[in-house]
Amino acid sequence: MVDLITADRTRTSSTTEVPTNVSRTRTIDELVEDVGHLRNATRLLGDDVAEASRRVSEVHHQAFQAQLNSKARDMAKRPATEMLDELAGRGFAWRDIARLVGVSVPAVRRWRQGESPTGPHLLAIARLFAFIEILRVDHLISDAAAWLEIPLVPEAPMTGIDMAVDGNLEDLLDLVTGHETPEAALDRWQPGWRERSFSEFEIFEAADGELGLRPISRGDD
Repeated sequence: MVDLITADRTRTSSTTEVPTNVSRTRTIDELVEDVGHLRNATRLLGDDVAEASRRVSEVHHQAFQAQLNSKARDMAKRPATEMLDELAGRGFAWRDIARLVGVSVPAVRRWRQGESPTGPHLLAIARLFAFIEILRVDHLISDAAAWLEIPLVPEAPMTGIDMAVDGNLEDLLDLVTGHETPEAALDRWQPGWRERSFSEFEIFEAADGELGLRPISRGDD
């Protein structure tokens, strides 16, 4: 109770009210628990985002395969010799065309000379041609042959052609669109590639033209 004196010297009283809602200092245990809950919520959110990303990736790959199959059926209406000559004109070596189609170089030579490929082989040629067209038109890869010959990473010898030969066209799509790094693609396609790539030996051509194996020279190391 506080006494107040007014202007006419009469005494009055006023009651000072004490706030009823007093903020309490939180303990360290409570802070740790709250931050733990926040981490759990963040982890669950991250899991949801990762799952959504995985599903979107699957849909993207399915749409790409549908696009590739549709274009390949259209391309298959063209003569095999015409598609093969055009692939060669775009910089593909005959040995690479044979690898990508899944046949021998002599088989490709026979087709170039007019022998008709089987239906599955004609479709394989058309799929290769359609894939190159998708790279050129949709992703502005003007020289697909050179792009596919580039090593995926400097320290490993695998190229885009090697990946395509194994049928991993979706991985190449992810690389060209920037949705995946070369290292991540190699981890899924060739597990353990890092250990195999860092060898202490190298292949060299000897004076007699034969290939040999020798330790890699590392200068003063």
